[in-house]
Amino acid sequence: MKKTAFIINPISGIKKDKDKIISFLRDVFEADCNYSIDLYFTKCPGDATLAAKKYSDEKYDIVVAVGGDGTVNETARGLINSDTALAIIPVGSGNGLARHLRIPLSYNRAAEIILNGRECLIDAGKINDEVFFCTAGIGFDAVVGEKFNNAGTRGIITYMQQCAKEFISYKPEKYTIDIAGNIIRCEAFLITFANSSQWGNNVFIAPDASISDGLIDIVIWKKAPWVTIPFLAADLFLKTINYSEFIDTYRCKDAKIFRDKPGLIQFDGESGMAGNEISMSVMHNAVKIII
Repeated sequence: MKKTAFIINPISGIKKDKDKIISFLRDVFEADCNYSIDLYFTKCPGDATLAAKKYSDEKYDIVVAVGGDGTVNETARGLINSDTALAIIPVGSGNGLARHLRIPLSYNRAAEIILNGRECLIDAGKINDEVFFCTAGIGFDAVVGEKFNNAGTRGIITYMQQCAKEFISYKPEKYTIDIAGNIIRCEAFLITFANSSQWGNNVFIAPDASISDGLIDIVIWKKAPWVTIPFLAADLFLKTINYSEFIDTYRCKDAKIFRDKPGLIQFDGESGMAGNEISMSVMHNAVKIII
């Protein structure tokens, strides 16, 4: 019998259909004699990591993150280098990791993946002491992430509105990037560290990124004329952004980034502050996941 825990963020996208989704999970997994289940509802930021670590220590077979990218990130952190498999029922606004792994966005089809899918290993990225599984970023990426998180509404429309609003006033910053002794100096609109291919909502910032190759794609979006922005935005959805003359991509195991002053940074959509020196590295085969 597979001991399975569902870590549920009650204020994510599940909020509207919470009772229906919970009833569905009970019906499906309690009816299957191969599973015994626990339901855990998170109470505050960081709670999912502690809960996942507890279930891993108790030798649970599967821990399921039911929520958005933030819930998935926290849950996965608690399972790093453990024998417990992560599964995802994506009910957030962006669902970047689930989309990259082709996990269905409907909760009933995502549940089928848990029942019938296969296990594989995925990498994690690390910036200073913070872990990410999808993307992290500085510059415009991080500024919009913070505005989006405080906007009061979610979804791609809200995200695009925040992008348009902040673009008017945002000034590119100067960066020095050290990749294995190769020094890159640039003025960048944003820098994204991509473990997976997209930010979420099928917005592909690193179309060729692999989540299991032991490498991170560092995407540098250089200063571009205003007239090019609609075309660059289209490239993000068409998976062609890497062909733009304003985009440079480097693939590496580790790097150091220097900027003039501390500033915002985002990890899997959650924003915070970081200093003027940033160290990036990869944790290869960090988490077992069901796909």
